Amino acid sequence: MQRVRAGRGWGWILDGWRFIKPRLGLAIGVVMLMYVLLFVASMVPFLGNVITPFLSPFLAGGVYIVFRRMREIDLRGQVEPLAREQPISFDLMFSVFRDPAPRKALLNLALVSIGFTLAVLLILATFVTVKLSGIDHSVLTDISATDEQRLRFLMPVLLDPNAWLIWSVGLLGLAVYSMATFFAVPLIVLRGLRLWPALKQSFQAVTQNWVPFLVYGLIWLVLFISVPFTLMLSLIILLPLMFASVFIAFEDLWPEGSDPQTRAGLTANGERTHISTVM
Repeated sequence: MQRVRAGRGWGWILDGWRFIKPRLGLAIGVVMLMYVLLFVASMVPFLGNVITPFLSPFLAGGVYIVFRRMREIDLRGQVEPLAREQPISFDLMFSVFRDPAPRKALLNLALVSIGFTLAVLLILATFVTVKLSGIDHSVLTDISATDEQRLRFLMPVLLDPNAWLIWSVGLLGLAVYSMATFFAVPLIVLRGLRLWPALKQSFQAVTQNWVPFLVYGLIWLVLFISVPFTLMLSLIILLPLMFASVFIAFEDLWPEGSDPQTRAGLTANGERTHISTVM
């Protein structure tokens, strides 16, 4: 794991654009396919909310596998120019489903995501239930009440001084969760780590490079603020660019072969890595 200068926060985004630009159609295609499949899965009656979090890390891992293949072709093309013409099949995105090595870790990552979401909802529901005890809250169940009336009733409860403690704890938990999962998928899929070492290394990488990540986050905040002004069309470029920038940051912080265990073909837990090269 490397430490980088603050300017890399912008560099990851800029290099991400340079990376996907030669194969922009492919980058847009695989990322849009991911979101389309997740949307379709979420529409499955009764099971959509369960299927989606389990499907998400696998599809994201498939995107990173495609990006890794793009990088391999790009590097080979520097020696053999004709290699740049090599096609990349969309089937490569689904190779992660056929690879048994990362399967358990990705499933466990989905369970962690579901557990975190349920914990947040449980804490919020418990707080609201306690605050509403002894208060007439029939407006919440009244079918004739409007959403505006329900929101007007809930706002004093949600903005209660005691609620700020809940929000603060929740934001802290969200920050820790986000840092731990930021690089979890590429570490599992591209470096062969198990879940907990991947979460630990991701958290350490973000905390040790918090300045470039602050720059990175602020730039993305500005970029996404502009989305409504483009009628959401800019998402077609921004979403693939976001994945590409994470891939570039991953390469920056974990250079190929920089870890002695990686060079030996071993994971942080002493297991031999297995990285799919399905084309």
